[in-house]
Amino acid sequence: MDGHTTSRMIPASSLFWIVAVVTATSASPMQFNCSTARQKVCEITNIIITEYTDVSEWEFPDHPDIAFGSHPLPDDSTIITMITKDVSEKLTNTQNIEMQNVSLMSFFLWEHLISLDVSYNYLSELIVDPSAMYNLKSLNMKHNRLQSIDFLKGLYKLRDLDLSNNYLETIDFSILDPAKDLATLKLFNNRIRTITTSFGDMLHLPRLTVLMLNHNQLSILDASRWQFNVLQDLFLSNNRLSYISMCEIQNSFPRLQTLYLDGNHWECSNLNSTVSQLHELNVKLVNHGSHNCTEAIENICCM
Repeated sequence: MDGHTTSRMIPASSLFWIVAVVTATSASPMQFNCSTARQKVCEITNIIITEYTDVSEWEFPDHPDIAFGSHPLPDDSTIITMITKDVSEKLTNTQNIEMQNVSLMSFFLWEHLISLDVSYNYLSELIVDPSAMYNLKSLNMKHNRLQSIDFLKGLYKLRDLDLSNNYLETIDFSILDPAKDLATLKLFNNRIRTITTSFGDMLHLPRLTVLMLNHNQLSILDASRWQFNVLQDLFLSNNRLSYISMCEIQNSFPRLQTLYLDGNHWECSNLNSTVSQLHELNVKLVNHGSHNCTEAIENICCM
């Protein structure tokens, strides 16, 4: 996993200095202005927020789209380790937030946010209120430190979810069942060994079109209780699969168009039968790249 090569940790030697400066100036009103570097987005740089920061006298621009930091450009002036409820109350009219590569470790989610990009940080979860009615539709948490997705339980309006490049090992897809508008789900480059469905009934994601599970550690894919009626693209390459059930493919993904199977542990006779049946269903097999192997079926290595 490519991890967090672009992220920055706060040097321990400078943390006290940062806290001291913020504390000393917190009594004075502080007004932040938008940079002119980006069109349509209010970019805010030269800001430091830690758990010790008093934001009671701070004022942020009244803008629907705010980006903290100048990602992907290097920006040592912007370090935000924590977004608390107090900070969120200063951003009541902001609907879209970008906060990439700012050393973020904790984020309090507020109800009116529609889009949140907190990629390239150190988050293990979002802080959510189970009783809140969230409007979040797009969530990008790639390149963080997620080990669980329990915090997604209350995010019913999600359409696009990117949890790639994290530390996930086991996932219960039932958590996603209320998110009936979910269209894209990216889980590639994790450590996923097991995907379960804990509810007794079928799991319906009626608008899911893209499911990316590539570059994990799946040896079994149990889709028997999934009903993804409009799924078009399924990414399963670079796992440990040796078999997939064609009955499940046909029943769970009736409109599947593209399937990625390369980089697994296929047994050649099983793979040959699977490929033939996929052709009958008009499912296109696509490879991510070339692989060196002694035996292959349609450029998919087998043994």
